[in-house]
Amino acid sequence: MYGWTGRTVIVDLGNNSVTETKTEKNYVEQFIGGRGLACRFMQDFADPELDPLSPENPLIITTGPLTGTSVPMSGHFSITCKSSLTSTLFSTNVGGYFGAELKFAGIDALVITGKAEKPVYIKIFDEEVEILPAEHLWGKNTAETTNLLEEKGKVACIGKAGETLVSMANIVNDHIYSSGRGGHGAIAGSKNLKAIVVKGTNKIEVAKPDEFEKGIEKAKKLLTASPPASKGLKKYGSSVIIDLLDYMGTLPAMNFREKKFQNSEKLSGEELNNTFHLKEAPCYACPIGCKRTDPDGKPVPDYDSIWAFGPNIGNDDIILVRELDSLCLDYGLDPISVGSAIAAYMEIKPWITMDEVKEIATEIGEGTHYVCKGTHDYLQSIGKEECDTAVKGLEIPGYDPREIKGMAIAYATSNTGGSHLSAFMVGPEIMGKPMLLERDKFDGKAALVLYFQDLTAVIDSLVLCPFTMLAVGEVDFAALLNNLTGENYSAEELLKAGERIFNMERMFNLKAGIKSKDDTLPDIFFDDGDIEKNEFEKTILDYYHFRGWNVEGIPEEEKLKELDICEEKDRKDSSAE
Repeated sequence: MYGWTGRTVIVDLGNNSVTETKTEKNYVEQFIGGRGLACRFMQDFADPELDPLSPENPLIITTGPLTGTSVPMSGHFSITCKSSLTSTLFSTNVGGYFGAELKFAGIDALVITGKAEKPVYIKIFDEEVEILPAEHLWGKNTAETTNLLEEKGKVACIGKAGETLVSMANIVNDHIYSSGRGGHGAIAGSKNLKAIVVKGTNKIEVAKPDEFEKGIEKAKKLLTASPPASKGLKKYGSSVIIDLLDYMGTLPAMNFREKKFQNSEKLSGEELNNTFHLKEAPCYACPIGCKRTDPDGKPVPDYDSIWAFGPNIGNDDIILVRELDSLCLDYGLDPISVGSAIAAYMEIKPWITMDEVKEIATEIGEGTHYVCKGTHDYLQSIGKEECDTAVKGLEIPGYDPREIKGMAIAYATSNTGGSHLSAFMVGPEIMGKPMLLERDKFDGKAALVLYFQDLTAVIDSLVLCPFTMLAVGEVDFAALLNNLTGENYSAEELLKAGERIFNMERMFNLKAGIKSKDDTLPDIFFDDGDIEKNEFEKTILDYYHFRGWNVEGIPEEEKLKELDICEEKDRKDSSAE
């Protein structure tokens, strides 16, 4: 196979066994790789109704056909499981160098099942895959764990938050890159899996090298010609968006009780640079380098952390923002969820001071605070639903759906809950890329959100950085994929694959108990009148129509047949092959 390695590795921690199979050709043809391939494997290995923390919930790490190539921004990989925070099928797109190294080790998919009797880590060197004791690593946070293992390869690991099954726990790779959201770290912890270390020496085979190289050069030029990518993100990283959102009046504050933060200039990209003297820390093959460190290589917060620990909790101290961001990185925590939890807690207990906020964050990392199982569940348990800002259990980040109407639809219909990365409507509605949309209207947005969700599924499956969407479209993605693999996808067929992935995720979630009533926003966004509920609900029904779903949000049989998705797939025994 060109592009794909053709190798799937199944690690059963309960049986202490490693099994290798050939990656099925029809799987990668229909689902591409990355998020899509993992979604397909979830149908084989996971009962949608299972408890996310049960040994039967697989943790699936996948590369894509473009991962590890010279295509710009191709160092990404995907982590997938049933989320401990949302109970949805949850894939996250992760940057850094770990993904490329996994591809060099010759792996399309690493499927981890079962639970080890004692803490372990997985060591991979090309064709060699070992399950090794990790009791000496248990109880350590991500920085120390990575330091102890990195001489053996690239490291992805959990901290104490994952060990104690905090629902907001994530996986950290290459010291400074986080697996994002959804509680993947808790799933690893539930399996007694401390880390994965990988080193690879294989080369990626290319079907049409000359044409592929031309496509790479074109992608680089497109990125250079995109001001948000080549100027804004390259100069200040994602913190550049603070000024833009503030200028447009779309920077929410105080747990979304306010729509503007008066001291935002103290948290701007310029202030960040003046304070910490930003240095680029690009992912593999990235010409932009939106990730930032200080001159000593210590990470500096990106926009999501700045918002979560700044405007969201009423804090304008960039030093405290960085301390909280660093704490989350070391414990292995999603800063958006932690910041949202603190904001909700401060709304309930307004006497909490900024001096106490760091103590609360530390308690979450240690697994001892009330909100460790998620803000949504905590607020439900104490009858304070009015403070909730979550969709399907996942807290909405700092892109205000009241002011960015496409984001409102994207949040509500996302398969993972309140994630901005299901369809990054900030691109077209705020940055004007790849096209400019009127941000304050619902008209015509339902079909556009659908398009961006399908395109995002493609990007997450190739696997590329989501920011490529600011410059590169499906025609160029198809050309890159075809010249790498020797396949013959049209742009329409590639988007059809994205639609197939999105619909299969939807089917999993429906069987897991997610309903059409969950395709909505928290009451706070309707209460102030900025989002008219009847108009919003009509737009969701329009979205269902364009998706080929019925009024209950269930894909019609005709749509499933069109996408070659059967309602019931025979589930493989993960230890059978």
